[in-house]
Amino acid sequence: MQTGFIRIAAAAAMLASAGSAMAFVPWSNPNGSGTNFQWANGGSRNGLFGSPTLVNGDTFVFFPSGFRAQSVGGGSNLVEDRLEFELYAAPGFNITNIRISEFGDYGVIGEGSSVSASGSLIVTNLDNFDVATNAIVTQPGSPITEEGFGNWRGDAAVELVGWSRVKVIVDNDLVAISGQGGIAYIEKKVFGSGISIQIVPAPGSLALVGLGGMMMLRRRR
Repeated sequence: MQTGFIRIAAAAAMLASAGSAMAFVPWSNPNGSGTNFQWANGGSRNGLFGSPTLVNGDTFVFFPSGFRAQSVGGGSNLVEDRLEFELYAAPGFNITNIRISEFGDYGVIGEGSSVSASGSLIVTNLDNFDVATNAIVTQPGSPITEEGFGNWRGDAAVELVGWSRVKVIVDNDLVAISGQGGIAYIEKKVFGSGISIQIVPAPGSLALVGLGGMMMLRRRR
């Protein structure tokens, strides 16, 4: 009797865990049109990226909220999110490359404290299910162990040939580890530019450039 109960409880826990893992927070504008492309099914696992604003018909700009890992006085904290959306090039256009850039700040105080940012860019061809991937490379490199405060950025890129319908996934992990009496935090933060995805169409191609890095917007406020 007790064994049966344990099995039922374990099964329920597994279903609850699976349901949590399947959670998805749609953007407020999950579908729409830009210049020579359409997007669909936009959202993220935990909603930390927020919803994008389309600027000049070809640029998604994100202003994340609460995308921050922080630890105080010992221990660690992991914060993650998974951004997903689909892109469809207009007739006569192709998607040729996708580059992402993201920005944030961090602080490391005390011996044994560190922070890190990591992630990956995954692009799937929806016509033949080919996959192109690249890891996000951060500057400074992770983990950051030197005491102090600063800014960080992450970049990744994939080159594509003749792709016209794709699914884009961006996985992001932020980790903060603090030593005894120490403090550590790392955040994806708005610098007046936020996080952006720039889509630059040209006849016969649709190039996506830069999740983040809209430096021209940095001083707009």
